[in-house]
Amino acid sequence: MTEPLKSVERIVRNSMEDRVADSLRDLIVTGQLPEGTPLVQRDLAERLGVSQTPIRVALNELERVGLISVGETGRAVVSRLTREDFEEIYAVRRGLEGLAARVGAAAVGPAELARMRTLLTELEALAKVQDVDGYLRVRWEFHATCYEAAGRPRLVAEVERLFWRAERYNRLVLSSRERFRASVRNYRLLYEACKAGDPRAAARVVEESTQWAVDEIWDSLPSEHE
Repeated sequence: MTEPLKSVERIVRNSMEDRVADSLRDLIVTGQLPEGTPLVQRDLAERLGVSQTPIRVALNELERVGLISVGETGRAVVSRLTREDFEEIYAVRRGLEGLAARVGAAAVGPAELARMRTLLTELEALAKVQDVDGYLRVRWEFHATCYEAAGRPRLVAEVERLFWRAERYNRLVLSSRERFRASVRNYRLLYEACKAGDPRAAARVVEESTQWAVDEIWDSLPSEHE
């Protein structure tokens, strides 16, 4: 008789290609590689101290998530920030995250709520000092704690991909103390909806906060046609 499979630890991908992709992503989202910057494999390999092979793999990954674009000549550049790209990303996020919040809020238990409360306290502290890097990292942990409670890994993976694809826009949204405060208020509302076990309220908070982000910076972005 075949023995049942024992539980195994989750596999953590930490290859050279992953590390290079993470390094390039950080350079792009923090503005060290601004939009429109040409990405020459040889130059990037020298800058990061690696061969061109992981650079090539990393560029393919970053193209897949929309951080770089490759023209007909094969020339890679950092993607532009545009109204159309922003609107499309956030429209998809609004739908998928609304679903993730709804099913997550219906499934969270005491452990998840305690974790969300701790993370909310961290977000409040990070907002006071306007620590964008720390705030975005903890913000995703807060979301993920709710979303993962429903046991929908494919949904959470897609939401996370869109979350990080939108990071450059997220940084523009969090460009003032007032916007940090508004963002924290939205997270308090999401926590309260989860605590009350109200899936519809949780979905509504996520959908409205996503639209708020669009309204805040829409006019400041150029059109793709400009």
